[in-house]
Amino acid sequence: HKWSNEYLRKRAGQQAVMVEERADGHRAFGRGQEVEMAFGDFLSKMEAGNDRYYLTTQDLDEDEHGQPHITSPPVTQLLGDIPLRPRLLPSLIPQNINVWFGCTKAHSSSGLHHDFHDNLYILLRGSKRFRLFSPADAERLYLSGPLAMVHPNGRICYEGQLTHADGSDRAAVAAM
Repeated sequence: HKWSNEYLRKRAGQQAVMVEERADGHRAFGRGQEVEMAFGDFLSKMEAGNDRYYLTTQDLDEDEHGQPHITSPPVTQLLGDIPLRPRLLPSLIPQNINVWFGCTKAHSSSGLHHDFHDNLYILLRGSKRFRLFSPADAERLYLSGPLAMVHPNGRICYEGQLTHADGSDRAAVAAM
């Protein structure tokens, strides 16, 4: 209940965000162009029921050592509200914390896809239905390329893109 639009606007309304814009409410997201706007202006579009805009993952800035931050606006401004280690997952080491935010007048789908990292999904408003497939079924699904292997933890690797189970590759391990 804390994250009302008024509260979000007060904490992060002036922050610039990149928002996907689609030509009309009938086209799928993921194919549009990005436009920059203040987060508060985006909230106003959502309040008006505008279904042409969608806030998704923002680019991450890096620290003085070249390491990416784990948040970007508007999440950075809300960090005091978010436990970095929720009681549900006390050993969690967050890699990235994002917000996805949109408005739809009809059914919408993010399409069949897989993420390379584990996700904790918290729905604040509306409803969302998930259909999950086991990584053991990877060979029977439409993938993004030729399958090289599936790690025991479910991490999918494509030919020419091998990683360790945690997602690190040889270059990352060497740099570490």
